[in-house]
Amino acid sequence: MGYVEEQNIIGALLMDNNSVSEIYSMISPEMFTSELLGRMYLEFLRGYDNHREVTIAVLLQRLTGGSYPEYAIQDTIKACVSNTLTSATIKSYANVLLRDYKTRKLRETVQRVVPNAGNIDVQIADLIRDLEALQEGEQVLSKSLPEIVKENRDKYFCDREDERMYIGFSKLDDLLGGLEGGDMIVIGARPGVGKSALVTQITSNMAARGKRIGFYNLEMQEKQVYERFIVAQSGIGLTRLRRAKKFLGDEKERFDRANEELMKRDSIVITTGSKAMSEIRSESRHMGYDIIIIDYLQLLKADKSYRGNRYAEVGSISKAIKALAMELNIPIIALSQLNRVSEARETKEPTMAELREAGDIEQDASVIMLLWNISQDDNSKKGCKVEKNRQGRPGKEILRFDGDLMQFVESEESVKEAQEWARVNDDDCPFK
Repeated sequence: MGYVEEQNIIGALLMDNNSVSEIYSMISPEMFTSELLGRMYLEFLRGYDNHREVTIAVLLQRLTGGSYPEYAIQDTIKACVSNTLTSATIKSYANVLLRDYKTRKLRETVQRVVPNAGNIDVQIADLIRDLEALQEGEQVLSKSLPEIVKENRDKYFCDREDERMYIGFSKLDDLLGGLEGGDMIVIGARPGVGKSALVTQITSNMAARGKRIGFYNLEMQEKQVYERFIVAQSGIGLTRLRRAKKFLGDEKERFDRANEELMKRDSIVITTGSKAMSEIRSESRHMGYDIIIIDYLQLLKADKSYRGNRYAEVGSISKAIKALAMELNIPIIALSQLNRVSEARETKEPTMAELREAGDIEQDASVIMLLWNISQDDNSKKGCKVEKNRQGRPGKEILRFDGDLMQFVESEESVKEAQEWARVNDDDCPFK
């Protein structure tokens, strides 16, 4: 009986995308007994969140090539459309689906309890908590320590699929120990040092590992973001890309090959323009991202007015980023500007106290990484310091940077050696 209602919900949504608003808060994809129908419903939620129409063609495009053969998707859509007479009764279909889901969860909850006389009061309290949450359609977030132990103890000292994510720089990944759900990672630098280029490269590294990335670039147009990706992929310099009128040598082959490769990267979803954290939350909550990247924090709009108190405003934005990372259980990388204090130092090395309009950033962040130019006259070497690392250890590395190709490479050189090189290099500069 429930499967028919599930078909009717999808059929109703295909008839009228706007009817999703009537059931948006009632049901979720995991309530469907059919995994394919639940996946279709997820696409309607994503379309609603991002103000995009979801048609049969869109469903076929998004779902084909995954776990479901094309003929199965087509047959299911055809059945949904043919069995649904109107979208007006979508709420009644959703009510049946919700009741069936609660019935299954109730059965699972009760069967999970094995009465124990020595622990009966605690068991009754836990059962009441779970049943009340089920009645209200909520998830239980509180757990006893023994419950947490049971869920996690078998994940250690064994062969397992690592749940952490890596940024694609071996030395930095060794320091960080991987990124985990709920982490807020802040990368700070002065303007022009290369933090946007760094997260673009991190995005490409993660996409190559099959991760789905929500990339919010608030300071560039789509065309500028594209240029950074195509330069890194093709090896054609940024200056050449922007100014050349004709291809030379093998540039056309490299350019075409790079575009073909980027066309396959549908796991990277790029959003440009001004945003508030409430908008990012709304747009990303059903997107299935493995990680979100925000470039950069100080350009985010606050959800309410702070009457000129910029520190309080940035502090509220920082807390909203951390809250979203916890809610979605994914890491979020947020770039941040630094103030000018470090420029007065001989080494130019910044500290996390120089995060611009810091507010609560230092407290909220799980990881704080800082970039700076080792030499004031040669930008090819960058210092990279992991100053705060809640789950790992701090440390410093040198990254070599090709500004025209927007590419970073880890160096074997120590920070001390690079600083000595910079001292000699800057002293010898004839333009001083």
